[in-house]
Amino acid sequence: AFVRAGTRLGLAEMIRGGTTTYCDMYYFEDAIAEETKKAGVRGVLGETIIDFPVADNKTNAEAMAYTEKFLKRWANDPLIVPAAAPHAPYTVSTDHLRAIKAQSDRFKSPVVIHVAETKKERDDIFNQYGKTPAAYLDSIGFLSNRTIAAHSVWLSPAEINIYLERGVGAAHCPQSNMKLASGVASVPALLAAGVAVGIGTDGAASNNDLDMWDEMDTVAKLHKLTSENPTILPARQAFEMATIGGARALHLDKTTGSIESGKRADIVIVDMDGLHQTPMFNVYSHLVYATKAADVRTVIINGRLVMLDRRLLTLNENAIKKDANAYRDKIIKSLKE
Repeated sequence: AFVRAGTRLGLAEMIRGGTTTYCDMYYFEDAIAEETKKAGVRGVLGETIIDFPVADNKTNAEAMAYTEKFLKRWANDPLIVPAAAPHAPYTVSTDHLRAIKAQSDRFKSPVVIHVAETKKERDDIFNQYGKTPAAYLDSIGFLSNRTIAAHSVWLSPAEINIYLERGVGAAHCPQSNMKLASGVASVPALLAAGVAVGIGTDGAASNNDLDMWDEMDTVAKLHKLTSENPTILPARQAFEMATIGGARALHLDKTTGSIESGKRADIVIVDMDGLHQTPMFNVYSHLVYATKAADVRTVIINGRLVMLDRRLLTLNENAIKKDANAYRDKIIKSLKE
């Protein structure tokens, strides 16, 4: 129930901000898929597999059985793309990672994993296996063109080439990486190499919101700052990372990410008449540097209206807020006991 309430809250915020497709790694992912489907949102949803007891599964065997059932249930769904989500190379053993890859091969399903998020992770993996994280994962045959690698902050040039060769999609989460002081991913180098890179928030727990417009703005500015080059990662490229680039990173670019014949009708209509948007000269600079989540007026996913003129059509906003605040009170009370 807790996960469902949080999922509905996240879905409502994402729809309001014009996010039509998201990638998730959490627990009770089957319940998350049900709520996502009801809301009419597209999702690549990964059931977390980790080598210690967690909320939904206490052992690796339980987690693998849950994931297999999950993959079977949601296969070929028009909105839900089921995935396995081994947490990270430092929390899942080599044997278990190989078993997850074998499962993915059988189901032709994506695998979502955290890779090289922190310097400590990079150093620990190197000390344990004699290789950096992406190189280690590649050496055990784990990486493929169905892998979605979150963060990828501490990659070497050789590992960037591994991503390209294996067809790995990277999720760049700049605000989370900044807030947690994880570092700055080499996004210009990844893009220059031809790696598919999308933008993520990493979730409200390490970001505080799910605002992709704010994230786009951060992506463009952060890499200008760190490279000391104001022309690097221009607005159009940042916007592509949030749309077709994100679709490529999720291995969904044949389905969504752009408006063209043969793809699903995932369309966002944005009000461009605000004071903060006046006057307009370049549409991409406008969208990346001036537009806010509140400027999104209407959202269509898979041809279905899910928000019309700022009114949510598939979710009850007042009930969602009530549930979220009730859990807030419960959590605060538990901390005092």
